[in-house]
Amino acid sequence: MATYRGMDVPDHLHGVLPHMRLVEATREALLILGQQWDLLDVLSRVVQTGTQVDRTRTDFQALNAALIAALGDESLNKLVGALAAKAQVSVDIVIRNLFERTADIGFLATDDDLRDFLKGGDGPSPDAIHARLIEYRDKYSVYENVVLMDAEGKVRAQAGTAALPALCADPWVARALVDAGSYLETFAPSDLSPGGASALIYAARVAESGGPAARVLGVLALVFRFADELDGVFAKLLAPEDWTVLALLDASGAVLACSDVVQLPLASRLLVDPAKDYQFIRHAGRRYIAATRTTKGYQGYLGPGWRGCALIPVEGAFEENDDSRVVLADRHYRAIAGNPRLFSETVRGIPQRADAVQAELNRTVWNGKLAMSRLTDASDPATDDNAARRTLLSEISAAGSRTQQVFADAVGALNRTAIGTLIENCAFSAALAVDLMDRNLYERANDCRWWALTTRFRQILTTPMIDEAARAEMTEILTRINDLYTVYTNLILFDRHGLIQAVSDPRQGALVGTPLPPKLAQRLTARAETAFYGVSDFVDSPLYDDRATYIYGAPVLREAAPHIAVGGIAIVFDAEPQFRAMLDDAGLFQAAGRLASGSRSLFVDAQRRIIASTAADDVIGTTLEVPADLLTQATARPLARVLAIGGELFAVGIGASIGYREYKGPGDAYRNPVFAVSLLHLGADDAVAMAAPPARTSSATAPRRDAGTRRELATFAIGNSRFAFDRNDIVEAILPDHIAPAPNTPVSIAGYVPHGRGSIIILDARDHLGLLPLATDATRPVIVFQGRGRLLGLQVDSLGGILDIDTDRIGRSAVGEDAQIVKAVVRADPTDGADMLLLLDADMLTQVLLPSSAATATDEDQPRRLA
Repeated sequence: MATYRGMDVPDHLHGVLPHMRLVEATREALLILGQQWDLLDVLSRVVQTGTQVDRTRTDFQALNAALIAALGDESLNKLVGALAAKAQVSVDIVIRNLFERTADIGFLATDDDLRDFLKGGDGPSPDAIHARLIEYRDKYSVYENVVLMDAEGKVRAQAGTAALPALCADPWVARALVDAGSYLETFAPSDLSPGGASALIYAARVAESGGPAARVLGVLALVFRFADELDGVFAKLLAPEDWTVLALLDASGAVLACSDVVQLPLASRLLVDPAKDYQFIRHAGRRYIAATRTTKGYQGYLGPGWRGCALIPVEGAFEENDDSRVVLADRHYRAIAGNPRLFSETVRGIPQRADAVQAELNRTVWNGKLAMSRLTDASDPATDDNAARRTLLSEISAAGSRTQQVFADAVGALNRTAIGTLIENCAFSAALAVDLMDRNLYERANDCRWWALTTRFRQILTTPMIDEAARAEMTEILTRINDLYTVYTNLILFDRHGLIQAVSDPRQGALVGTPLPPKLAQRLTARAETAFYGVSDFVDSPLYDDRATYIYGAPVLREAAPHIAVGGIAIVFDAEPQFRAMLDDAGLFQAAGRLASGSRSLFVDAQRRIIASTAADDVIGTTLEVPADLLTQATARPLARVLAIGGELFAVGIGASIGYREYKGPGDAYRNPVFAVSLLHLGADDAVAMAAPPARTSSATAPRRDAGTRRELATFAIGNSRFAFDRNDIVEAILPDHIAPAPNTPVSIAGYVPHGRGSIIILDARDHLGLLPLATDATRPVIVFQGRGRLLGLQVDSLGGILDIDTDRIGRSAVGEDAQIVKAVVRADPTDGADMLLLLDADMLTQVLLPSSAATATDEDQPRRLA
């Protein structure tokens, strides 16, 4: 433990507590209250009040350190959760993107035109290959260049225009020439990068067809737009006012890319450990809190061993943006704040502990005032020896209320911030999910256009008659492609008549010779352009086992002019597992990396029909119960709300598909409104249907007047009503830890509690008053009174004051349901703000709530129960 401003706090909080504004404000308020308690303790020793101020002060002081530590831990945990999410997402998005690159290089390195060009002779011309490489790069703007080299490393063609050295001397070239694998991945200074800067390159050898032993012709390299891509990733994850710095690190901790190169220059090194939830680190003379995460991988691909790191300077780590806080109705706040899945037991327990201490203080003050009122029945205010005691008791009670309020305000502020963060996280999760979808489907739109450029497809589909040998050749190419791109269940080639000529999945060979659905074939070949692609609606398809999916496709054009469509390619996206994986990756995660309990994520269309969901009971095609106007609002920017759906409260985040790079961009004719919805169950909306906590009644004692015109009443609250007993009917107030139940008795009998040398029956008037029952807890007092010659207890919700009132305020007996137990009504007094009181008849209350048969039964059962 460390010492912070005189309080013992956990060691890990010592360096960050001074930067937490809520903690500092709470500490200062507690310091002021502590000084007040010290003064009241001294005064109570001088003026004997019968109240244990020193015990109350000690109890509250013990809670101070617990409150500060809890506030510190919750603030730190909230920050670490945000850092960890950004670190994880930053590296996982990159790895998802790079997985697609590994497939691209494997496909393009087997392009027959590139092979024929490197063989020489009558192969394609340099201009034709240059144009072909440009076609590929234009479909995928993630590539800065596509470079073709021969077996000596000589640059033979490129898609770019920058001057490259005649011979590439990068070490990976020699490795690629002897590596029979599908790809080689490297990030290092390169001759293919301007100025020899570091470049992320995917390379593969180009060899004659015929397997691993075939003659090697050269090397193909795809130069990835690394800095451009990372800048886009960081911009998506960071708001303008965010102090967080995002970095991509290699396995040694060297910075490969960063959102702020001033704070973290490229190639600088961070000593971070991804096995730790978070770390305090020093870099360039500044102290940071950092969270580092390794990738979860995608389709088994883990990438180059890179890590995502999110770090923030300690001095700016705990700044709160008041404008971003979500406004909640009080009833929603109370329902959410009590949810044990969302808030720690420690934080939820602090107000309860403070309430218990305050309840004990209220009880002792109430009993003290009751005792003093009996000693001063006819005292004149000028000579009343107990006037100072009464004033001091009122100040003690007020100090307790102020202290309790400080605790409630601090925990309330923390909880409201935490709730706001939960709700905003839903918007972040939804925006991330739909971004993953856009990025993924961007690849699908490009894949079909790439593969439609395959020369053999164009040549075979141009022929009037396609024989079995030609179908087998197309099938072999499709199968090889599908092996590289595992997100498809089938790749389909169809001719100009819409008849299927080849498929990649041998299990669906029966499709060959059958027609593609005419509307689909027409949509996929609507324009005879290499830049064109088409997409089906998200509907059940026989090509996907009658399940709903998207089918992307592009026309296959004749090589010779005019370039008319001679057929097309249709690629069947494996929607169910792929969309589920996107939603899982973008889900609401806890610090330990588990999906938050009670959360689910979905994709829906503009009509709110479900496309995919992480919840097994969500049926694809059914309508999600969220207001339709929220989807419209989310088209501008991701939104977050708290909604009541089916009697339950949910945090809802919605993000709209806005595309990625060219996909759904200004130059793309394809439009398909899709939304991601992230839901987090916050609690039951009817959790607040229980009676609201009674208002704190005043514990002040009214000024004493002439004995002939006054009457002293001991007041208390049950539900939202105020009641009173005549002072002489009252013995004391107690706070029982436990009430032993009395079986086979009316609901008006709560049970027994020990009192003196025996025990007393506890009565509960809530049912008689038409109120729902409440559980016994340490803050609900019991008033011990005399009724029909015996001691009994009445369970109440809170204690009020011992009032000295004018008898002319006491009116006639009540009418209606309460007439039996209420003997008079004490009218409200607008001059002192006093509310109306119902004066109870102790004997009638006993008769109604404890009928003679019940009294006999409980008396007989009492010794056995207590034994």
